Amino acid sequence: MPALQGSRTQPEARTSRRTAGGLTLHTWQHRTPQAPPVVLVHGFGSSTQYNWVKTGWIAPLMGTQRSVLCVDLPGHGDSGDVDPRGLRSEDLTAELADQLDDLGPVELHGYSLGSRLCWELAAARPELISTLVMGGAPATDRIGALDAQQARRWYRTGELPTHEMTRAVIPTAAALPGQHVPHAVELLLSLAEEPYAPSASVPGSPTLVVAGEQDRIAADAAELTDLLRGAGTVSEFVSVPDRNHVNVLTSQVYKRSVVEFLSR
Repeated sequence: MPALQGSRTQPEARTSRRTAGGLTLHTWQHRTPQAPPVVLVHGFGSSTQYNWVKTGWIAPLMGTQRSVLCVDLPGHGDSGDVDPRGLRSEDLTAELADQLDDLGPVELHGYSLGSRLCWELAAARPELISTLVMGGAPATDRIGALDAQQARRWYRTGELPTHEMTRAVIPTAAALPGQHVPHAVELLLSLAEEPYAPSASVPGSPTLVVAGEQDRIAADAAELTDLLRGAGTVSEFVSVPDRNHVNVLTSQVYKRSVVEFLSR
């Protein structure tokens, strides 16, 4: 398989800034952009650095003649110092929408928890989004059943949750170095306060749904494609062979699928 365009080149240096709402935006500005910018939103317990930079996404996306803007969510990455307690999805999507207003329609790509926010933003503000990519995205609300008391006890004392879903999800907040674990957990618990129902509001932007073949978290991701098509939205689904929820991010199949989707 030939290399992705731009995958062997050094991407432009990034600039970073903090928004009033606690997002940190990292921008790689293409010198001569020929297409809308790509906006990337990471998953729970991750960051721009670990979700997108170290996995090799910046250069191939810039190879499509686009600038790239990555978002660090409150409690994560360079926004790790932001206490997210009390935040809701609509707070984050409204803050991100404010930042995108001056950019014109963008290509929006979310991964895991980030895909949930991107789905809601694309549905609420369709004029801001030209295409949507949903990576590692479950079609059901996996975080609504978390046991908040056990989650907080874990980050305060190290005691593993006995609640199955909480034990499976929450400790991943400590998987990467430099993470502000309490703030990362509190963001997830805050978002879990409100239900996530993709069928309630379906985006109209052309959408690519991608999941690893072995991804148990996003095992039902193809159902999003059915929702989109049922609403009349152009959509595609790609299953990446032999990849799970973590290592799918380094997949050339995943990257190539996104690059081809953006290039149509």
